[in-house]
Amino acid sequence: MKITSGEFKYRNIEIPRGIRPTTEKVREAVFSMIREWIPGAAVLDLFAGSGAMGLEALSRGAAECWFCELNRQNFRILLGNIENCKAGERAHAYNCDFKSALSRINDKIDVVIMDPPYEQLAYYDEAFAIMQEKGLLDEDSIVVAEHLYDNKLSDTYGNLTRIKEKKYGTIGVDVYIYK
Repeated sequence: MKITSGEFKYRNIEIPRGIRPTTEKVREAVFSMIREWIPGAAVLDLFAGSGAMGLEALSRGAAECWFCELNRQNFRILLGNIENCKAGERAHAYNCDFKSALSRINDKIDVVIMDPPYEQLAYYDEAFAIMQEKGLLDEDSIVVAEHLYDNKLSDTYGNLTRIKEKKYGTIGVDVYIYK
């Protein structure tokens, strides 16, 4: 897999075994939808896996990115991908569960990209709640949530309101804005 655009374009990204990476088509579509939020943004790639989404954001002009990946083997691959893109100065990587990672972040996040294991539907509710309780989101911050299209997410989660909903085969991508 490769980064599709920007500073790291064509850099190879290693994909850990056993994960379901966001396809190139979906990555392109997501970044087309959110391109106005990316330049200079603070990004959080929650459930990062290979880190492809966060690295894509950095490649397209995000100022910094926090990566959260629980699995140690996947985390080692994520660190290698960050190094391969020479993005270490703008990357903060946490090898812990999403709740611990969210508790460690003290900065405002402009863009959250979350793609938890599809069978873990409760993770969406929990992550949305923690981000709001902890005050991690600023006015007009966005959250991009990837999920199985048949597993519909709510129109609102507290002060997060869905502004876009797209379908790519069996994959759904919802974009929420914080007001």
